[in-house]
Amino acid sequence: MIGLPATANAAEGPEADPATSAPVIVVTPAPAPATSPGMALMPAPAPAAAPPPPAYQPAVPGTNAPSPMLVDPRIAALKHQRAAGLGMTISGFTMFGTSYLLSALVGSISLDYAADVGGSGTYGRRMLVPVVGPFMAIPRTGSATGGLFTGLLGVVQVGGLVLGTSGAIKLGRANRQLALSADAGGIQLKF
Repeated sequence: MIGLPATANAAEGPEADPATSAPVIVVTPAPAPATSPGMALMPAPAPAAAPPPPAYQPAVPGTNAPSPMLVDPRIAALKHQRAAGLGMTISGFTMFGTSYLLSALVGSISLDYAADVGGSGTYGRRMLVPVVGPFMAIPRTGSATGGLFTGLLGVVQVGGLVLGTSGAIKLGRANRQLALSADAGGIQLKF
């Protein structure tokens, strides 16, 4: 027999109000199953069967529910690679473009300042060169803070160019494989 919970009021007595007194729950443990010496090596019960796979349910006409469709996992993986490549391309070239525009702005301001004070403008001309220009301009900064800022602009330009180029390569490969894989009739062209 399994023990059932029994309830009793915390304040028993003549002045106890049943509406406001808190119940006390007493739980008795279930008795342990009796085992005989021969039953000690019984096999464990079999695990429950896996639930059945979800059933196909067609879309109801007149509702806005999406219609179910079968998805080829290879095509889905290629579409995922294409989306990842597009994101890498956009973010990489945005990083590169923004850092180059900032570098060009600093270079232009430096050229204008050099013209006003009679300087050579070497720093400004080097800052106008994309990717390698900031690294060439580091020795011409004249201060540690300027050198750090100039080097940081160069690192961001290189990182953005590498990220954007690798994303464009990934995007191009995924697009090419998607265009060449025709799934109708089982025809697939791969190069």
